[in-house]
Amino acid sequence: MNEKSVIIDVNEAEFNDKVIEASANKLVVVDFWAPWCGPCKQLTPVLEKIIKSSGEKITLVKINIDENQQIAAQLRIQSIPTVYAFKDKQIVNAFQGVLPEKQVIEFLEKCLGSKLNEDFTEFYEDIKVLMSEGNLDQSKDKLLEFISKNTKEIKAISLYLNCLIELKEFDEVNAFLESLEDEILKEEEIKQVIKKIDIIKDNLSGPNIDDLISQLKIEPNNINLTIEIASKYFSMQNYESSFDLLLENYPKNKDKIKEKMVEFFEVLGNSNEHTINYRKKLSQIMFS
Repeated sequence: MNEKSVIIDVNEAEFNDKVIEASANKLVVVDFWAPWCGPCKQLTPVLEKIIKSSGEKITLVKINIDENQQIAAQLRIQSIPTVYAFKDKQIVNAFQGVLPEKQVIEFLEKCLGSKLNEDFTEFYEDIKVLMSEGNLDQSKDKLLEFISKNTKEIKAISLYLNCLIELKEFDEVNAFLESLEDEILKEEEIKQVIKKIDIIKDNLSGPNIDDLISQLKIEPNNINLTIEIASKYFSMQNYESSFDLLLENYPKNKDKIKEKMVEFFEVLGNSNEHTINYRKKLSQIMFS
């Protein structure tokens, strides 16, 4: 999310366009403040934190009353901080002074007429079931529709990319990644998926896994070949075979095997069952 798009400084000349007119499309909350105002320094960070985390449902407009006295006079602002909420080109609510974060959230949700952050637990559970049953096309369609309405939901974006990976629709993967904002691409969950995609792409060509396994029987101490096979298994999402092979060959080159396993753990994420299981096994063999 681009914070600049949801938190802006506005002057008197811009007030009509960036507050009144803009409120026709979304809730605009105006924070009247001044540099000398101590309570303002308490309230403004709370407003910024809440509004940054609410997607793009609200725009926070900050107006310095020392520099914009005419607007302050027109709205009869007598003390600061004062917060006005504009919706459909009208003032719909307001408060003065510092409020606790919980009350600020209640104020904003009342103005919106909805929750700031919705609970999507049930939706994600449904997707998890569909994917576990192999209904990837249905999962993909549901996720794409969901993302079109919730463009900042990192978990949905990650699941959608994983669906495309499972379906081997790599052109769609590339097109979708190109459509994402830089901020989303920097999210750890998305970076993990991108790394997984890179591993898969790197293993699409070259010898097939059966030939590599046959070669390993001839060169059982070839650690690079071992890692190549483990990577092939990983790209096929046969994680157990990948990790088992690495663990089996750990004594032959501890540093290389550990490095590769840690790389795979990072791709899968700390909460993944394979990461948890094989990280424990790696620790046991390291300290045995």
